[in-house]
Amino acid sequence: MRSQVGHTIRRFGMIAPGARIAVACSGGPDSTALLLVLVELSRELGCLLSVAHFNHKLRGEESDRDERFVSDLAARLGLPIHVREEDVRARARQARANLEDAGRRLRYGYFFSLVESGVADRVAVGHTLDDQAETVLLRFLRGAGNRGLAAIYPTVENWLIRPLLETRRQEVLDWLRARQQIWREDSSNQDLRLMRNRVRHKLLPILREFNPSIVEVLAHGAEIARDEETFWDEHLKPMVAQCLRCDEGGVRLEIERVRRMPLAAARRVLRYALQQAAEANSRGQQRPAIGGPTGAADFGHIQRLIELALGGRSGTSLSLPGGIHAEKDFSTLLLNASVSERVPFPGYVYEVKAPNTITVPEISSSFTFELIPLSSGAARYNGQEEDLLDGRVIQGSLVLRNWQAGDAYQRKGHRKSQKIKELFQRWRVSNSERQRWPVLVAGDRIVWSRRWGVAEGYAPRSGSKEALRIREMV
Repeated sequence: MRSQVGHTIRRFGMIAPGARIAVACSGGPDSTALLLVLVELSRELGCLLSVAHFNHKLRGEESDRDERFVSDLAARLGLPIHVREEDVRARARQARANLEDAGRRLRYGYFFSLVESGVADRVAVGHTLDDQAETVLLRFLRGAGNRGLAAIYPTVENWLIRPLLETRRQEVLDWLRARQQIWREDSSNQDLRLMRNRVRHKLLPILREFNPSIVEVLAHGAEIARDEETFWDEHLKPMVAQCLRCDEGGVRLEIERVRRMPLAAARRVLRYALQQAAEANSRGQQRPAIGGPTGAADFGHIQRLIELALGGRSGTSLSLPGGIHAEKDFSTLLLNASVSERVPFPGYVYEVKAPNTITVPEISSSFTFELIPLSSGAARYNGQEEDLLDGRVIQGSLVLRNWQAGDAYQRKGHRKSQKIKELFQRWRVSNSERQRWPVLVAGDRIVWSRRWGVAEGYAPRSGSKEALRIREMV
């Protein structure tokens, strides 16, 4: 087993010389064996070890005995130990979350905090080849696609590693018994109310009757799926760059570009967009690791999203996992937080002094305001599609702000004023863009708007010596 673990570490580049590795140890056989085999390999690998234990407080005194077992083992090995206790049941009840999922998130959140705080460079956890096979079956039963069937990744985001992932559980048990090393048994592993336990104790034994190597077959399938996902991730980058934009308003997709894609690519682009929206929605929360880059959306969710994008009417919407709301808005598909979780857009107001460049992080844009001379005092404007205001406008108050309900202005060359909302509708501006739409106000009048330019009466006049040039840079 030691040779196999060493091979896995080298194959996936898990541990660099000098790395500080916190070994997550629950006291069970897998994590106990992981700790001991890494101790044996540490001199060869040139790494520094510590022990990390998370006490879920789910099994009363049994959980506390697990903690004492791990503490005693760390002391015997002469290793520092990091322990956190958390009432997972209370936290799950408070968050109205599934108990198993809440425990996983809190546990991995703690492990990540060890890396984030500089205590460790990476955290090693004890998933085996059997865990991989069980996860593939669980994902299959829940209707996962290729990304979900990739299951457990050997390394995650350069901080989580799984050195036992190519080792069978029985090898682990035999290795511990050969060393007369005891371990702790988690009584909840026999609870058949849990889906994973039913897969482990009921489904896999039946499948072994059809193929004794079913664990290896499922694990190899997961590896093929991971390699294909790596290929697709690279292949999709230019597609995503062309059709997807992320900002504080959510994720926006250009529907026509998605329509022209092969269906297989469109599904992946939409799944990627959904994941980006979910990440934006949860930004600022403590970051959990879930074991690999899989999403909560299943085939049905993605299929309904495709139908909304390619066939739905403008204004129709869809609720998706992760608190995400999808809405079709003319030629745009918008993914953002659901109404109940959405943070109201605060708006923006910036005083303009020319010449100057104003950065507007609320819309990920910046605007340059530049005074330029007009030759022979000629009144020229909109040369080379530029927006030019008469230079005298800067003598008064000048403010760049977002559009507000009721805003109206008279576009250059038009006879009457018009509400900007009507222009939004005519020009098919999406709802998500409207509240962020920039306008320039002189006194109490709008003198310029994105896309529709300078207001009537504010372009350079005959005899003007300079103009205020406005440019937006995204």
